[in-house]
This record gives sequence, C-alpha cells and structure tokens, in this order.
Amino acid sequence: MGSSRAQLIGQFMLETAILCGAAFVMALLLTQLNLPMLNGALWMLRADISVLDLLNTHAIWWFGSLVMLVILLAGLYPSAVLARFNPVAALKGKPGARRNGRFSVRKSLVVVQFFITQLFIIGVIVMSAQVKHLKTADPGFDREAILMVGIPGGNAARTDAWTNQLGTMPGVRAVALGGEPPMSQMDTDEPFTFDHRMEKEKFQVRVRIGDDHYVPVFGLKMLAGRNLESGDTSRREALVNQAMLKQLGIKNPTDILNKDIRLFARERTIVGVIKDFNLDPLSNSAQPAAVVNEPAAYAMTAIKLQTGTMNATLPRIEKAWNELFPENVYHSGFLEEKINDFYSTEQILLGLIRVFSAIAILIGCLGLYGLVTFMAESRSKEIGVRKVLGATENQVLWIFGRDFGRLLVIGFVPAAALGWFLMANWLQRYAYRIDVGWWIFALTIGITTLITILTISIQSMRAARTNPVVSLRSE
Repeated sequence: MGSSRAQLIGQFMLETAILCGAAFVMALLLTQLNLPMLNGALWMLRADISVLDLLNTHAIWWFGSLVMLVILLAGLYPSAVLARFNPVAALKGKPGARRNGRFSVRKSLVVVQFFITQLFIIGVIVMSAQVKHLKTADPGFDREAILMVGIPGGNAARTDAWTNQLGTMPGVRAVALGGEPPMSQMDTDEPFTFDHRMEKEKFQVRVRIGDDHYVPVFGLKMLAGRNLESGDTSRREALVNQAMLKQLGIKNPTDILNKDIRLFARERTIVGVIKDFNLDPLSNSAQPAAVVNEPAAYAMTAIKLQTGTMNATLPRIEKAWNELFPENVYHSGFLEEKINDFYSTEQILLGLIRVFSAIAILIGCLGLYGLVTFMAESRSKEIGVRKVLGATENQVLWIFGRDFGRLLVIGFVPAAALGWFLMANWLQRYAYRIDVGWWIFALTIGITTLITILTISIQSMRAARTNPVVSLRSE
C-alpha cells in the first residue's frame, strides 16, 4: 500500500511502547500492593520503601532509561525484521525463509532464559540448604526449651529470691544466671595474661559470664577438670575451651588445669576445660573462650523447662517476676527463637531470591511456550509429512524434546559454572557450611527439565495429534 520501511518500524515501535507503558503502570500497581508485605519482611532493617521513591531525580533518570532500553530491546529488532519481509512471500504465508542448522536469535533468547532460570534455582537450593544447616547443625550446646529472661542488676537479694523461687517451681528443670547465652552477637574480645607472664597474649579471648549452673543448663561438655564451684564467692575460678588450648600450644587438656589467667584485672585459676561451642552466629568458627563468674554483670536468667508443661509454667514465671520486680517490665524469649533471629538476613535474602526465581521461571515458561507455538506452526507441514510416512506421536514429540533439550543443556553449562562460583564465594562467610555438591546441579537440571516438559507438553501434543491432511492442504 506504499508504506516505507521507516513507517513500518515506527508503527511497530509505537506498539511496543504502548505495551511497555501498560506493563509499567501494571507494575507500579502491583508494587504498591506488595510493598507493605516487603516492608514487613524487612522490618529488622527498618525498611520503608515506597513507590514515591521513584520521584527523585536520580530514580527518574535511572528508571526512565530502563524503560526506554526495554522498549528499544523489545521493539527495535522485531520491527526491523518485520519491515524487511518480502510482501509477496509474506502474503503467501512465508515471510521469512527457514535457516536450518543455524542458531537463531529466537533460540538464543530461550537459552538466556534457561540460563537465568537455572542460575536462580541453583541459588535457591544452596541458600535453602545452608540456612537449614545453620538452624539444625549442632552448636555445641543445648538450645531447646530454654527460656531467657532479662534481670535488672544491683539487687543481689532479689536476684537470689528470684532464682530460689524458680528452682522450686513445677515445670522448671534448672536455672542459671549469666551475662549472655553461649551464642551471642554482643561479643567483645578481652586481652589477658597467662601463667604469670608479664606480657599479654597476642590473641584475645571471648568471655561468657555465668554461675555454677551455666554449664549444665546449656549442656556444655566438660573435657577435663571440674565445673565452677557454687561457693566461689571470690570469683577466682575460670573455664576455658579447646580453642584456647590450641592457641596457647597446649595439646593435653589436663596440662592447663590449675594454671593462672589474669582476666578483667583479676587473677583466676583454670579449673576445667570445656568442649568448643558456637560463639558467633555469623562466623560459626571455634574461637578462644572462657567462662567466669561475675555476679555484678548478671543480665539474664536461663530457665530450662520441661517440654510437656510449658503452657502452665510460663504464666507462673511471669507472675513470680511481677511480684519480685514490679517496677521492671517483663521480657522473655526462647533461646531457639533468638538463634533463629540471628539468621534473619539470610531468611530475608532467601525469600527475595525465591520470589525472583518464581518470576524468572514464569518468564522462561512464557518464552518456551512462545517458541514451541512458533515451532509447531512453522514445522506443521514437516510434521504432517512425517506422520503420513508413518511417524508415531512419540516420534513427533521427540522432535520438540530434542530441540528444547539441546537449548536447556546449552543454558545449563554457563549457569552451573557461574552459580558454583557465586555460591561458593557466598558460603565462604560461614566456617560451618555445606558443600556445593553435584546433587545441587542434578536437582537444578531436573527441576528445569520438569518445568520445560510441563510448559511445552500441551502445545507439542496438539501438534503431534493434528490431522496431517489439515497441515498438508494446499491454500
């Protein structure tokens, strides 16, 4: 009808811009609906994300450039290809000649979709396994059914009355006083001198403050010597862990017993060695540690409960607190929950990557469905000829499966390499971590294969069951 190539390109680009604009408006609406949930998930980071953040100058330039780039990438190449079609061939239903054996742009985009999808799946699998490992790995101490209750300082008599009342309360197995639980983010490394040496040691020690019940309540394991004595009113005793021995170059735990250590400007005698336990939720590495008794630094009560009577015991504990400390607010929490809170960042990151993975999988499924639909249309005569010559439905389905299987493997190779590199580096922050084993990649390609089969199966079956007379009929 006389349209020039530039006019056709302009028409297709305008259509693409309208589609992208509609998608942009829909994205803003969906974002606004989901922001309360996202801000709630990021409450520990004090997140307050709003769509209005897009109105600042930097965001407008960045997001405007992104929208323009999407319009160009989505519209420029297709419009240029469509504008080059031969009118005669296009009116015959053959707008472009097939290029057998060549890797088209269409297939390249599907490979990219496979690559992104499998990269996200690898990330989800590794992060899920690592977070589960952090929550279930043995930290070297008991953490189940232990209630942590903060206590005010400065009143030893009321603290004694508090522990005595808890000790006789039904449902309470044991009570300990201390500064922090074995695993804590409130850590400070303290300098010390060992065995009457004049100079301080080159490394520092992490201190846990606790009374004589601290070790049994948290289930710390004694390797040599004995626990702190209840009558140690002079605070002259200390316990050390295996990592301390290793740093000092002592191999036999009994060799350090009765040695002196100067800590907090006080000479103490090492009376026992305990097995290493997890001090830091982030590094999870064995570090030199000592347990000493400092009543003036008591800040929490660790109450080991009987699991079957918790519902009846918890109100009794709160009632006893309100009677002894009426001027203070009652704060409590289970040690298991506090440990899980340490990994809140990992949980938030895992949740976000799961959402992005679902989006990547959805986009990949759309691309696969579009490609299998195009293949079914463009190869309809070939499929009809094959069926006339005796090809079965399974053999026709193998045509689609072979092509998509090749694209899946091509996308998997770089995704596996990059996924292994990124996840291995991410795991380096943990001393106790999972291995990026072969099963992760096998599960990834298995999930991707299943998603691919479910996506292309309907259209492939429809093409395989089409009557060959319909596809071979001459126009």
